[in-house]
Amino acid sequence: MRVKDFSDISIGYAFRERLANILDGEVKVIQPKNITPEGFVFREDEPLQTNVPVSKPLQPDDVLVVNRGRFAAAVFDLSASDTWITPSSVLVLSITDQSILPAYAALYFNSAKGQRMFKRHMEQTTVPFVSAKNLGDMDIPIPPLPRQRSLIAFEKAATKYARLSNRKQELLKRILNSKLRIENYLP
Repeated sequence: MRVKDFSDISIGYAFRERLANILDGEVKVIQPKNITPEGFVFREDEPLQTNVPVSKPLQPDDVLVVNRGRFAAAVFDLSASDTWITPSSVLVLSITDQSILPAYAALYFNSAKGQRMFKRHMEQTTVPFVSAKNLGDMDIPIPPLPRQRSLIAFEKAATKYARLSNRKQELLKRILNSKLRIENYLP
């Protein structure tokens, strides 16, 4: 099914000047760097805040697609009590078809097959990008909802396993380094 057949595609906010952090800003900004290839938003960074007029803030379950330089997707699931926007280098998909889960769309875009699809539809300039029109023309397979849910659960388990394995490796290295430091002080 083509992306434009199951979602509304919009472009993020076009900032007229350099984006600066305003501490008491009322609008929070999700930048491309805040969206990881694993589909996370704000793993460690704090959002930028600004004061710009917002006509269409992000809604829960919008799919955010980084479309310049690299291609990654994540589902917006942050506090709905705050006003959130993205810059124009992030496309926003609002899923309109109930037979497609937003997390499945993001999972597919981040998969190896999804990344190959981006490469086929990207336009070559100094920085490769995918236009909203080209994104809308992409065709992705849509399995039944139970299959989508199982794929999402599998991806979450794999991501959690990778994160915990990396954390374990980090802790083991710290223990080793600590032991080596202690042994250097022994006669």
